[in-house]
Amino acid sequence: MIRSMTGFGRAEERQKDWRCTVELRSVNHRHLDARIRLPNGLTHLEEDLKKIIRERCERGKIDGTLTLTPDGEGASLLEVNEPLLRGFGGLVRQASEVLGQPVNVSLGDLLQVRDLIRFDTLETGQDTLKPLLETTLRRAVEDLLRMRETEGRGLHADLELHSATLRGLLDEIEPLTQDLPQRQALRLRENLARLLGGETINQDRIAQEIALLAERCDVAEELARFRTHLDHLARLLVEEGPVGRKIEFLLQELNREVNTLGVKSNDTGVSARVIEIKATLERLREQIQNIE
Repeated sequence: MIRSMTGFGRAEERQKDWRCTVELRSVNHRHLDARIRLPNGLTHLEEDLKKIIRERCERGKIDGTLTLTPDGEGASLLEVNEPLLRGFGGLVRQASEVLGQPVNVSLGDLLQVRDLIRFDTLETGQDTLKPLLETTLRRAVEDLLRMRETEGRGLHADLELHSATLRGLLDEIEPLTQDLPQRQALRLRENLARLLGGETINQDRIAQEIALLAERCDVAEELARFRTHLDHLARLLVEEGPVGRKIEFLLQELNREVNTLGVKSNDTGVSARVIEIKATLERLREQIQNIE
């Protein structure tokens, strides 16, 4: 079953005196681009945690936020990042001077400043905290994948609908192309007769031109290949694992076949349906950009 690259996952775990929360947001991306924002003092664990995401995700831009909160009296002692606080205070004073009026800053405002308040046990307790971080992240990844699978079911239904539309258009085109070489040959003879009047025509040369024309306007091979590609698409839609790149390549082949079909047919009825096929393929292209 196909999976979308769009989703959101969240998990929360507790261990002794700590509560860990992880939130993951994912959007479509050509490759896998995972980033995790960690509390100050644990940023060196980012690569280890990103490996957990790589184990379960193949594509998508995934942004994660991991927060640790003391969940007991013995969790940690809080300390203020004094250099950062002084710098923030200088910024507030400068703003007051520029505006010509006091700038009021509350404790809530200060707590929003990243790394202003630090837990002094993060560095010393990282060995015991790492399992907590990993467990929470794994749960968040699984939650993310569940949402991506749900989105994927919607994409699956849309792709099947577009595929059925393409098959219907092929069914309409086939009768229009069955006698296309004969019609083109008759048109060629009529045009030559009108242009040459009563002059003698070299029948052997005309036969050669008709044979070449018949070969050029025979689209049976393109129609057969197009159907084969649609059959391949149907198999990919139920294949396990990431199939986004395979479907992208298959869409290129479908576009190539329909372009050739439009050039070779030279028939107004076929051309109208070729335009509809191209419009449907464009809608397909927009959908598959979000498939993992």
